[in-house]
Amino acid sequence: MSDTACEALADSLQVTPKQAAFVRFADHCVTCRTCCAMDAEGANLNLPCAEQDRLHEEYRQASRAAARGGSR
Repeated sequence: MSDTACEALADSLQVTPKQAAFVRFADHCVTCRTCCAMDAEGANLNLPCAEQDRLHEEYRQASRAAARGGSR
């Protein structure tokens, strides 16, 4: 598929507020040094991250709105 065809397809897709919130949350979690911090054995340290908490709450609110039928 050509780049132009991919762009046209992507432009026609509608992203819901819930999906957008999840992408912001996931993008943060996989790029944040705090969220990705590991111990010597490679286990996640689960360090507190205010931005992760904020984005998770944003996702929860968007999920609730979608469940109520507010944003599909």
